[in-house]
Amino acid sequence: MNKQHRPYARQKFCFRWRGRRWYDPNERKVIWSALGMALFTLAARILILGLSSTHPTSLMAKSSPAHGIIGTAHDLSSTGLYQVTHATEVCIFCHTPHDSYTGIEQVIPVWNHATTTAQFVMYTSPSVKGTLDSQPMGPSLACLSCHDGTVAMGALHEAPPGGGQSDYSQAGGGVNRTTGLMEGANRLGNDLTAVHPISLTYRDDLNKSLRHPAELIGVRLYPSNAQGGKVQCGSCHDPHNFGIDGGTAPFLRVTKQGSSLCLSCHLM
Repeated sequence: MNKQHRPYARQKFCFRWRGRRWYDPNERKVIWSALGMALFTLAARILILGLSSTHPTSLMAKSSPAHGIIGTAHDLSSTGLYQVTHATEVCIFCHTPHDSYTGIEQVIPVWNHATTTAQFVMYTSPSVKGTLDSQPMGPSLACLSCHDGTVAMGALHEAPPGGGQSDYSQAGGGVNRTTGLMEGANRLGNDLTAVHPISLTYRDDLNKSLRHPAELIGVRLYPSNAQGGKVQCGSCHDPHNFGIDGGTAPFLRVTKQGSSLCLSCHLM
């Protein structure tokens, strides 16, 4: 018989699954199932996304802080990390919804903790271009009202119901069990010449090595990221967010890895 007229010999093998033919050599083609099409589409999407995305830089790969202070060093209650006091409330050591400080003593909203009256030696350097306040203001003054070591943890304007804020007998974490004053590494004292300047007007127009306020990511100025905003303790630290171990902990807004925290404001 002429080879050109030889009838096509059908093969017996045919792969089937759940009634669908996936491969039939008799028809010499692949028959796609719905599952096969879904897998193909997924692979195509992964490839497209992979090609269109850029590798993150140290500034892009910031760790987002974990929310909350409960159970951290800023939780000064009886259930806090260091059981600084016998009080059962947490927020009361900085804020109170009623009868908070007013006027010049209200350094932050609904401020409840006694404000330090210490006189501070501020940072000084010929390289500083912005205006430096003569004394810490606002959020920085609130932080220093514990961290300068002159005001007790439980010195509150509005005491919690049941008290307990002045019993430091079980305190840990660098808090004196008699006075309730901070001591040790977390005590900054009143000499601020060896720390990053605070209560400083951010002037990227004068210091060209600074980013524009609108470009700041993660960090913040007070009252807002705009011209005239000030660098405060809270620019780098978030007192309400402990952060992620190995990245933003403790209480940093941006990880220090790769100097990302510094590079959030400063240009190389």
